[in-house]
Amino acid sequence: MAAVEPSASEVPQITHSSLPAGRNEGLAAIGGNVGSVNRAWWTWSPGNGTFNLQLSWNVIGIDSTVVITASEIDSNGNRFVGAAAFQVSSIAPGNGVVTFKISIGWNSPLPMRTDVVVFN
Repeated sequence: MAAVEPSASEVPQITHSSLPAGRNEGLAAIGGNVGSVNRAWWTWSPGNGTFNLQLSWNVIGIDSTVVITASEIDSNGNRFVGAAAFQVSSIAPGNGVVTFKISIGWNSPLPMRTDVVVFN
């Protein structure tokens, strides 16, 4: 699900990810009220403007805490801080999915990578 706001370019699409949706690695005991932590990343086709994007991942539940960061990437997929502003907001986890808003403040489409950490 991706909604485009009026000033946006074509909606970014996933081009690559760090792991298949079903992968879950064993972790050391975390303690407190956190039972598991999972991390993955996705690269996206170029975009600019503001979009509602969605990622499907079976470790996400309605009560998960999801942290998402976004960065511009070069042609090799390496993250870097350029002149464009990348902002992630309105993160809403659901059962097996997270929806979020991304704003890419640049006048032409830029490729990006999102890194996602899920606390359960």
